[in-house]
Amino acid sequence: MKRLFLAAASVFSTAAIFFPSAKADEAALFACIQKYTALGVSPDAALTECKQKSLASCIKGLLGKDILIVSSTKVPATRKIPTGYLIDLGDDQETWMDGGEWRDRKCNPVVDKQSKTDRIGDPWNGVQKLEWFRYGTCPSNEFNTGSAYTLNSAETACKKKAIEESI
Repeated sequence: MKRLFLAAASVFSTAAIFFPSAKADEAALFACIQKYTALGVSPDAALTECKQKSLASCIKGLLGKDILIVSSTKVPATRKIPTGYLIDLGDDQETWMDGGEWRDRKCNPVVDKQSKTDRIGDPWNGVQKLEWFRYGTCPSNEFNTGSAYTLNSAETACKKKAIEESI
């Protein structure tokens, strides 16, 4: 049991050395595991419990805050895509924005990628085409969506962060 605990401790300390941004999270997780193992809980059970607490605190920290998307992909200008950072609003079509919304935020929609189109009206009064775009290019790599994290979106963001940190 001590070997497993020492192995886990060495993995966490190695991760903290190579990924300094994760040092605080790893230190808190390590302290949590130590607390539970001191109470006689197995290291595996302690790790599971501490990860759940870590996920819960991450979700609690995001709830109600504005969703900020950070892009690391700089795209060169082409005929159809202007220069800038590629912003992806994700799979949820409810978060996609129309061209005007992208332009209001000083960005440009990427029209030749994924989009959703609706037509409203009738043939007698005219039909209006509405189109929402998943991708846009912006001059800055940070993009504030203007909407706040919900429980589901915060949980997804925290799980994604945990996966990225474990790689």
